[in-house]
Amino acid sequence: MSLAINADNFDVFSQLDDNSIDLIITDPPYKDYQSQRPSAHEKVEAIVEADFDLPYFLEQSARVLKPGSHLYCWCDHLNFPRIYQELDFLKQKAMALNFTSYLNYKNLLVWVKNNHGSGDLFGNYAPQHELVIFACKGKGRRLNGTRPPNVFFKTDGDRIEFYKKVSNYAFGHGTSKPVDIQQLMIRTSSEPNELVFDPYAGSMSVGEACLLEGRSYLMVEINKQHFETGIKRLTDIETRLNNA
Repeated sequence: MSLAINADNFDVFSQLDDNSIDLIITDPPYKDYQSQRPSAHEKVEAIVEADFDLPYFLEQSARVLKPGSHLYCWCDHLNFPRIYQELDFLKQKAMALNFTSYLNYKNLLVWVKNNHGSGDLFGNYAPQHELVIFACKGKGRRLNGTRPPNVFFKTDGDRIEFYKKVSNYAFGHGTSKPVDIQQLMIRTSSEPNELVFDPYAGSMSVGEACLLEGRSYLMVEINKQHFETGIKRLTDIETRLNNA
């Protein structure tokens, strides 16, 4: 059974049982989003950092995930050290108390985008990638299929292709991620009909990936506009799949 909720994930986390989630994939709102490019479109609504409590998110994720289950958390090079340090702190704290509900950092995955950002145009390298922290609860379940590389790419004969960036305005959300990358995560870390949770669902790309891969989902989004846009997206995908 799948469900999308327009709510604060603090309220949803508090209602979830221990060891009830098979997989978490999410892209938390670390900072304000502000496009540097002039545009005739309406600006995407800012995402405020105060909406994201990192220790709470990691502690609750460790609690609700089933033993061995995986967490994929999108970030960038600025946020990665902060998340890694918090993961390690919470792990050491849990182990000192003989608790088993903690997350193990496993790897840092890389999405090389087909375009680069702006920033310091003359004094810095152009940013052209995003990162995903891959962690597991305890030892970690086996990955499905062939062991994937930690850089996301596709092959077309002898050519290597990277996944294209999603337009900032495709779903009225400035940080949407490619659905096909989310599908790869889902195939690698879950089985059909298992439950995938995204507590910061945004444009619900994870929900779309779940529908395409035959997984159940729990999507939580606090912003009403993003939620309504995401619901339409999921409804359209369900209609397309039912008519196929």
